[in-house]
Amino acid sequence: MTATPIDQRIAELPVAVDRTEDAVILEVDLSGTGAQIWEHLTDPELLATWSPIVPERPLTDVGPVLARENPGDDPVSADVLATAGDHALSHRWGDDLLEWLVDEARLTLQMNLAEPRYAPTYLAGWQVCLAVLDARLDGEDQERIVGMDALEHGWRELRDRYAEELDLPDQPEVG
Repeated sequence: MTATPIDQRIAELPVAVDRTEDAVILEVDLSGTGAQIWEHLTDPELLATWSPIVPERPLTDVGPVLARENPGDDPVSADVLATAGDHALSHRWGDDLLEWLVDEARLTLQMNLAEPRYAPTYLAGWQVCLAVLDARLDGEDQERIVGMDALEHGWRELRDRYAEELDLPDQPEVG
């Protein structure tokens, strides 16, 4: 079996998106088990393999925590606000609130954004990251793709698709 090229995996990741007045919701079915997904959402070493949020401690206990995308970056708040067993996590990411729900291999991310009009930008970034997570859960040794690196992997096309789908055309220029 040959590995799926990451750009194809990113483009074809089965993501469902919904928007409410206050939030944008992303649902995706991933490879792996609920327990594996939960570990990848809460363990700093595993988050560093796929996520832009790399906290200074596990995201398993309520309380303050700082996170960095890269080791030399300024920290941002990733304060854990609530957890429920090994399936639900609510935490800050700067001024935004992220709520994760793991149900078997289905991952739901609800984002309450300080700037809701930029939801397509966030959705495109998370789709890239979640495709990397999916590849890793599928046993591939896929490198993390965050920040400006995402531009080389279809991020702009995803953002434009989400902007059209959500009727939010005025997205910030990147690059």
